[in-house]
Amino acid sequence: MNNLLSIIQNEKANIRFEVNGEDLLLFSNDLINRAKNELSVEIAEARKERYLTKAEVMELCDVCDATLWHWNRKGYLKAVKIGNKVKYRLSDIQIILGEKSVK
Repeated sequence: MNNLLSIIQNEKANIRFEVNGEDLLLFSNDLINRAKNELSVEIAEARKERYLTKAEVMELCDVCDATLWHWNRKGYLKAVKIGNKVKYRLSDIQIILGEKSVK
């Protein structure tokens, strides 16, 4: 297999493959399953994320509403719209405050 890959990568030969439907189906299912596994890890991490309200962030960072607006506009602390509410990721606030954990 390594020899075949090196031939393909070096473009030294023309190679023709014949693939039947069953092999193609197995390959596509394998790709889909790998993608699902990778996404499930990311989804699990996202579910662990905690979101704070604007009032909580203002108190925690000791800033006013205008400062949060400026931070969002400059990309320093991006607001996240959840429905019609404005929230902030706790992980982003931890980065700003330089803390490992904020409770």
